Amino acid sequence: MDSTVSRYFKISITMIITILLVSIISLNALAIGLEMDDRGEKVKEVQALLQKVGYDISTDGIFGHHTKEIVKDFQLNNNLTVDGIVGDNTYNKLKKMSEDIKYVVKKGDTLYGIARRFDTTVETIKASNNLRGAMIHPGDTLYIPKTGRGGGDENRIYANIIHEVKPGDALLSIAKKYGVDVQTIKQANNLNSNKIIAGENLVIPFEERVKGGKFSLGKGAFIWPLQGRISSYFGWRNDPVTGGSEFHKGLDIAVPLGTEIRAAASGEVVKSGWMSGFGKTLVIDHGEGVETVYAHNSKIYVNVGESIHTGQLIARAGSTGKSTGSHLHFGVLVDDKAVNPMKYLP
Repeated sequence: MDSTVSRYFKISITMIITILLVSIISLNALAIGLEMDDRGEKVKEVQALLQKVGYDISTDGIFGHHTKEIVKDFQLNNNLTVDGIVGDNTYNKLKKMSEDIKYVVKKGDTLYGIARRFDTTVETIKASNNLRGAMIHPGDTLYIPKTGRGGGDENRIYANIIHEVKPGDALLSIAKKYGVDVQTIKQANNLNSNKIIAGENLVIPFEERVKGGKFSLGKGAFIWPLQGRISSYFGWRNDPVTGGSEFHKGLDIAVPLGTEIRAAASGEVVKSGWMSGFGKTLVIDHGEGVETVYAHNSKIYVNVGESIHTGQLIARAGSTGKSTGSHLHFGVLVDDKAVNPMKYLP
């Protein structure tokens, strides 16, 4: 009896050891992952994921030289060990990057704007969400498929400008005002023609820089803060108050009292209040030593420390300070030195 129990005990121990050895071998195999000359559904899955995040690769289920090189490129771009082997770290990173983005629609969003933000197309979003038209509502959840460079950058600051059409407005003049093209406005508002009606609101898509990105000062870096007649340009002039010669450090734009003034670019308010000679004045810091100045305002709507997006209503035109009539003095400073704003407006 004892010998029988002993024999069964030994068999049981042997089986347990065998199972453990098989498990260890299996774990090692999983750790090694997929590599050159492997074939099958798992290889096909990895190829499909690589394809989804933008790589030019066929899903043939064969881990050949081309697949290996693409895996190495993916590993290099994602700070992984570059060995061309799809192990746990590579597979998990690839799986995460290929997941569709879940986006909740916000007030003012358009399909066109969302598509631009996430580096995809309106048609792709519509197909992924079974949408027939372009109508979306705040609170709706959209699934944004990862495409191209992996679905765009979720840290990109994107702000829509709402423009109320006024008598005499045309799509071309509105497009010039905001530094975008006519087709962009038409697509954003689902317009089939250039016809617009006074009183209606148009969404003006305007893409900002990525959070933490550097402000680039060049032609079209700013939108016009308002529309009006330029009554005084940058440079030497006769002072309209004293009559003496002075160097004018900005643009004077003559407009009716109370005309809306909008931020020429995104940034942070660093001055808001009365300045000698300039009256009620705003200064916005855009980074990289670049600031914009908005002077002689009748009202100011933002305070020091506030983050401002392009096209945001910040003030209303007036004639405060040293002024002969309602207008906006718009200035651009680079490292505290005044430069000609005309060089940077669309």
